[in-house]
Amino acid sequence: MGLVRRGEKWCIRYYGPDGRQRWETIGPNKKEAETVLHQRLYEVRSGIFPILRRRSQVTFQKLAEEWMESYAKTHVRQSTLGTYRWLLDFPLLPAFGSRTLTTLTPKDIEGYLAQKIQQVARKTANHGLVLLKEILDAAVDWGRITANPAKRIRKIAVPRREATLWTTAEIQKFLIAADETWRPIFLTAVFTGLRLGELQAMGWRTQNRPNFATNKIEVTCSYNDRTRRLGPPKSERSVRTVDMAPSVRQTLLALQKSATGPLVFSSEKGGPVPPSVLARAYHATMKRAQVSRIRFHDLRHTYASLLIAAGKHPKYISAQMGHHSAAFTLDTYGHLMDRMPVRPVEWIDDLVFPEGAVAALNLHLQGALSAATAGHAVQRPERLKPRIDAASSDLVQSGAAGCMVGGAGFEPATSSV
Repeated sequence: MGLVRRGEKWCIRYYGPDGRQRWETIGPNKKEAETVLHQRLYEVRSGIFPILRRRSQVTFQKLAEEWMESYAKTHVRQSTLGTYRWLLDFPLLPAFGSRTLTTLTPKDIEGYLAQKIQQVARKTANHGLVLLKEILDAAVDWGRITANPAKRIRKIAVPRREATLWTTAEIQKFLIAADETWRPIFLTAVFTGLRLGELQAMGWRTQNRPNFATNKIEVTCSYNDRTRRLGPPKSERSVRTVDMAPSVRQTLLALQKSATGPLVFSSEKGGPVPPSVLARAYHATMKRAQVSRIRFHDLRHTYASLLIAAGKHPKYISAQMGHHSAAFTLDTYGHLMDRMPVRPVEWIDDLVFPEGAVAALNLHLQGALSAATAGHAVQRPERLKPRIDAASSDLVQSGAAGCMVGGAGFEPATSSV
């Protein structure tokens, strides 16, 4: 790379953005040749190299569709692919779709972020930025641009939101207020910590099945409502076995007797319960129970708090939640471990219903709650005698079954667990 004299004229030699060596004959003036060489080097580094600009009139939309087809469909999960599609169709393509790659600048992307945080949650805006960076990284690797204009753009700071949790009294009020149609799924969510997609995928014989012989729910799959497909759960550690508390076991056993389809919790048409329908029932039940309003996903956090209150070891809590490590569990829930009163019990539903699982299964027969202080379990009438299910003490570990399609409305998953 540099100046080369050929006869009466000076030539410059340098490498273009595609890595190929290039020669240009300038003329007899050495100073002019040096100036042109510095100009070419600047153009290559800044992405405004003339030949590159002529060859790179590719729009962001064309690149994004090519990236989705050649990379994303092969390397990411089906559920993630649906999320990428949504992020492209709504935040990203309206903002950058018609722009050619070489005209995108860091200032454009900063302006996009500033606008998006006025329209959507900061976390959503950050998800769009991450996808944008990944696509533009591919553009660099494929030789479409020399540098990623989004590389140095920082994510928007997201204030840490502490999960809102229910007390044991609120859990009891909520489950008593729930009608018989919805109580089984609400009770299972509270006492197992399963995510919504994992609850939707529960089947009697195949995926996410309750194994009454081992007293565990074998979580192998998750249902994605956007793609209407079964796929792997959130992470590798999410493939796990979750212990069934006595109330969960007896609720599911009773539900199995009247089951008419392959799914544990199904819609009227036999498919997975639609999230919108579940949300209406959930919010109506909270209003009727007069408890604090929390998200459905916060039932999972409430489950973790019950495990902590029951004195369970962080390693056990991590395994039940499907976290990638106990360190993550401590980082997420460590503040609760410091301030929550601990009352060691074998099963967490004993914290809510001290008289046992029979009370949990017959809530609708028991009448109104007695007065209780928030944060303390509410005692039930003396006539409700505890009943211990012998099979509930069987804690034999079982292997997770493969992810299989087992419910109406499911399409075959593209990958297996």
